[in-house]
Amino acid sequence: MLELPLELKALLTFLVTQGLKALFSLFGKDLSGNVAAFVALVVGGVVFFVEGLLALVPAENAELVGSALAFVAMLLSSFGTHYTYKRIGA
Repeated sequence: MLELPLELKALLTFLVTQGLKALFSLFGKDLSGNVAAFVALVVGGVVFFVEGLLALVPAENAELVGSALAFVAMLLSSFGTHYTYKRIGA
């Protein structure tokens, strides 16, 4: 079973939350303040839920499913990294 360490879950939650904030800002929606805390809560719950669903994936498909989820997480995390980097003014 694929299981993420707690530190990686926290980092992934932060970066995906930042990525969602960046994506929503492209559509003119502001996800800051209390809404950002709620989005982080939802993203953390989704990470926990998806990790539980990975236990149901047959062993022969685990690598494919893990790669697909890693791609989606990497894509949203890259938006989050760019958004955070841009906000600190570097």
